[in-house]
Amino acid sequence: MRHKSRHKGPVITMLWNTALEVKTRVAVGAGARTKLSGTLAQIGAGKHVLVLCQHSAAVHWLRDVLSQLPAEDYQVTTLEVPDGDSCKTTDWLIRIWDHLQERGFSRQDSIVALGGGSVSDLAGFAAATYMRGLNLVVVPTSLLAQVDASIGGKNAINLPQGKNLAGTFYFPKAVLADQELLATVPKAQLMSGVAEILKYALIEETVAKHSDYEKGPKPIIEILEGVINDGFDVEDPQVAGLITSCIKMKLFVVARDPKDINLRRVLNLGHTLGHALESAGEFKLSHGEAVGVGIVHAAKLAVTLKKLPKAELERIKDILFKAELPMEIPAKTPKEKLIASMELDKKREGDKIKLILPDGKLGTVDYDYSMPISDLGKLV
Repeated sequence: MRHKSRHKGPVITMLWNTALEVKTRVAVGAGARTKLSGTLAQIGAGKHVLVLCQHSAAVHWLRDVLSQLPAEDYQVTTLEVPDGDSCKTTDWLIRIWDHLQERGFSRQDSIVALGGGSVSDLAGFAAATYMRGLNLVVVPTSLLAQVDASIGGKNAINLPQGKNLAGTFYFPKAVLADQELLATVPKAQLMSGVAEILKYALIEETVAKHSDYEKGPKPIIEILEGVINDGFDVEDPQVAGLITSCIKMKLFVVARDPKDINLRRVLNLGHTLGHALESAGEFKLSHGEAVGVGIVHAAKLAVTLKKLPKAELERIKDILFKAELPMEIPAKTPKEKLIASMELDKKREGDKIKLILPDGKLGTVDYDYSMPISDLGKLV
């Protein structure tokens, strides 16, 4: 299906560096996907290209993306995986490896991930591990993937014991974040991405203080409140601005701390409980919905610890309410199962776990708060 552009905004291209001396090209803006062929040429991609896509993205955008890859330049194959976290399995990983091997892919060749955060996770893991590293390009089609999941080089698959327990740090050579792709995203899925934007709004001051990220004249939290009140239209230039700000924030955080040792922990606000909710609830909640609940409970704990005024918690809840996102743990979710899942969290250090809590005001977080594992029940 061909799609006509309804707005003509500039495509902003950023080139950023990390301490790992890895360079990722990030193009943000309407029509960014049309840069795919040129981007592959710029990164020295090989002849073989696998487009790994989810069904929901393939229906609307696969033909469009394939049209960007001339047959005289690339030998393109496609592999469609299920939507959501059901693709993040060892079975699908092996199927991708087999696909690459059977078609003669070499280390010079490329995987293009077309879809949401789950397919970028799976593609990143496959690209990192096949022949110790293929080129990876991500074309995120969901709001959540554009603002967070496709940026930063963390890739993972799920294990029966929990979410994202097997993973790699492997950076894409390029990310093409095209707001036009959001036009076909269902409203509920779009709102799921709002939870991740809220996360960035709640860490903005801390990120600006500890990295090279520069805040705009108006805090992200205020802009987000405004666009939510106006119905969150993806055609709104302010929405494009929010996406760009989130991407910049993550780039600067990852540049400072690519291996998730210190500052990068701020990006996990709401995720300790959020990931546990996904696993314990058998992924009935979307990632964004689970993160939204996790943010509320982190803020509640911060209020209890007198780190955050209750009025600020109500402000968080108001945004999630207007976005029609859940704020409470589903009633039938076993508390003991949630705690067991959180005990497996990657931020655990011995008998304690690092939590990220709002601190003082919205925009500032304490990312070094340690909670004894025995006290995890306080978070739920």
